[in-house]
This record gives sequence, structure tokens and C-alpha cells, in this order.
Amino acid sequence: MPTLRELRADRLLTIRELAQQAGVAPNSIYLIEAGRVTPRLSTMRRLATALGVDPETVEEFQQAIEAAMERHPHRGRPASR
Repeated sequence: MPTLRELRADRLLTIRELAQQAGVAPNSIYLIEAGRVTPRLSTMRRLATALGVDPETVEEFQQAIEAAMERHPHRGRPASR
């Protein structure tokens, strides 16, 4: 599974260029790539859209999604009746 940095580099984008395309702060991308922060779902969506990928195919995003599911196991799942 590729990392955010690998996808960005494959597209020959600088952090600043990706940030501009995605509408996020360059520092946010730097911190995500450095593993210092877990991205918000809205940030993941913006970055994935700018890169043209499914958020679940990016290593850092998959980790964040799994962590969110562990914290909130019933979100995103149909309610049982």
C-alpha cells in the first residue's frame, strides 16, 4: 500500500502544490507524511481527491480509518434492529 509521500512524489507534486490542489495547509501534509499526526477524515478525502485515489488505498489514511473504527465501532455501520 503506497504512502502519501510516495503518491505525491509519483505525481511530481511538492507539498505546497498538493496542499493548494487539496485546499489544506502544507504543514498538515508535512505532519501526516512524517507520522506526527493522524489526519481528519475531511483532510483525507481532500488529499485523496487531489491525488485521484481511494482514501483506503493510502497507508496513513487506512491506519487513521482503522483507528477511528476502533474508537467508534458503530459509526458507518447500519444499526441493528
